[in-house]
Amino acid sequence: MKNILLIGGFGFIGSNILRYIDKYLVNEYRVIVLDRFETHPHNLKFSCISKVYSGDFSDNLFVRKPFEEYKFDIVIHSLSATIPTNSDNIFFDIDSNLKPTIDLLNIMVEFGVFNIIYISSGGAIYGNNLTNKLHSELENVFPHSSYGIIKLAIEKYLYQYSFLYGISPLILRLSNPYGSYHYSTKQGVINVALRKALSETVFQVWGDGEARKDYIYIDDFCEILFILIKMNHYKDLINVGSSNILSVNDILIKIKGLAPTFQWNYNSSNKYDINYFELDISHLKGIIGDYSFTNFDEGLLKTLNWLKDTDSNN
Repeated sequence: MKNILLIGGFGFIGSNILRYIDKYLVNEYRVIVLDRFETHPHNLKFSCISKVYSGDFSDNLFVRKPFEEYKFDIVIHSLSATIPTNSDNIFFDIDSNLKPTIDLLNIMVEFGVFNIIYISSGGAIYGNNLTNKLHSELENVFPHSSYGIIKLAIEKYLYQYSFLYGISPLILRLSNPYGSYHYSTKQGVINVALRKALSETVFQVWGDGEARKDYIYIDDFCEILFILIKMNHYKDLINVGSSNILSVNDILIKIKGLAPTFQWNYNSSNKYDINYFELDISHLKGIIGDYSFTNFDEGLLKTLNWLKDTDSNN
């Protein structure tokens, strides 16, 4: 039985990682969750959780506690205190995301924990580089939001700690995930739009809706994550996307096909929006082989059904 420290365990990605372990790997991994909530804010229960540490990630003494009580095989860092559209406060970004992650790395070195998986961004990292529409891990990147800059800075510090102290980072530049356990009303166009469709309220589109991005069903990401973990594949930087490239308008039309009363309006674009990104996933395929990604229409319907079940149980 291996111990995982899951930082941000009750967020969208963290909740799905917990669900995946419960469903497929409950006899292989024990999870210790570090989150700002004592229990899951939506009352979800996961049998793989051994303990929850509730507090502020920027509190160094708080982050030390689980290391003092457990020996960890893997740290999964899926926490971010900001999103691209609200990362105007650069000092808050540094204080709430960058500094605490460096403190975490120092604690890992102190306690002899070396394997860390960092969930980076496959969109914000690359910025609006329209010269290279297919983004490779080898590309020079120029993020234009503080969110993306902090993500990139953390990646660079992970490399430094690998060189200086033997930390083994696996950095996953994830495209736009969607699916169950996504409760945000501000981020994630698919889940937010589906909620608007179910509540028969108008969805607000930022820009003309022609921004095209890579979308991945969250279950696929979780499966890929544990394929890499089981391969003991660390010290690498990998784009994780599905090559499902859709515009916002494409998505909205598909949602309207499932919910005919769905409506939307167009507004001025947000300055941090990425107009186009497609991830080159040839490196990922070279590691895990061909992977059968969930068809977008199938993933969309599964997400809609999850939302309906969630609403009916509330």
